Amino acid sequence: MLLCVFLLFGCSCDLAETDPKTFRVLSYNVQSLFDARLDGDEYPEYQDPKVWTHSAYRQRLKALATVLLDPALTLPDILFLQEVEGQQVIEDLLTYHLARKGYRWYAVAKGDGQSIAVAVVSRHPLSGTLVHGTAGIRPVLEVVVETDRGPLVFFTLHAKSQIGELAQTEALRLALSATLKEAVKAHAGRPVMLCGDFNEDPDAIWEADGMQTALVDQTHSKAQAYERLGSLVVGGDSQALGPLGWYSPYLDQKRTFSVPGSCNWDGTWHQYDQILGNRMLFDGMGWEFFDFRIKDLPSCLDADGRPNGWNLATLSGLSDHLPVLLTLKRR
Repeated sequence: MLLCVFLLFGCSCDLAETDPKTFRVLSYNVQSLFDARLDGDEYPEYQDPKVWTHSAYRQRLKALATVLLDPALTLPDILFLQEVEGQQVIEDLLTYHLARKGYRWYAVAKGDGQSIAVAVVSRHPLSGTLVHGTAGIRPVLEVVVETDRGPLVFFTLHAKSQIGELAQTEALRLALSATLKEAVKAHAGRPVMLCGDFNEDPDAIWEADGMQTALVDQTHSKAQAYERLGSLVVGGDSQALGPLGWYSPYLDQKRTFSVPGSCNWDGTWHQYDQILGNRMLFDGMGWEFFDFRIKDLPSCLDADGRPNGWNLATLSGLSDHLPVLLTLKRR
């Protein structure tokens, strides 16, 4: 059973002016952000009230809000967060920190009995909120933002991690890709973005030793065949995208990044945190792709220049991922 919450959050707002011709989209895996109430579904290390206290929880909320409200991010129009426990975390984040900046709408999707959820927080009203899923995968949350230049459609996700036997974990990532492919069919002709932690690099197919991957580079010889079998075809050439293709800034040879990826495991950078866009973001009408950045804010990095992961033992750090920010522009 899946849970979806969609509410309007009232507040007294300290609104900052934003450019009406710019729309910013942020995705961030915030790493194991649990509230201070014991429900039983938390990771075991968070079930000891002597370790995970209300004070420690409020400290984490404040640290996360400091990142989300950092002037370098310029108040994104919409935030997609992965690895939050659920509704209470989002409500507290808004109550104590974000609502005064205009973030009033939110939605949360969580599988029954699962420890973590995906969420969206927006400065604009949300419509068409749906949850998609199938057995064995985390839910996908769909939201639509209506703008004066037409609707923007978003799907946020958190794919199965790479921990475990590769064939089994890849099968779950493929199941998620197939779920996304089916869900986006309802939005033909609309600009669509897929946001979240894919737990897979966009060029994974080249290192897969013949195994089908959830994400397949459009230049690979088996791209079309794998697309028919459930993979998402991704590419860095926006003009070469097919009707079912997705633009990946990471694969765009014309783009460079301040750091090689959004997360780093054992010294190896990965580009797991992604915002993929369909070809409607490049049709010269309405909202158009403008920029994509990995936001390596100083507060998000450790002394070695890697993501400053949250450490429960020392109650320090932020997340083992970096936020990524996509910018749209319109005339």
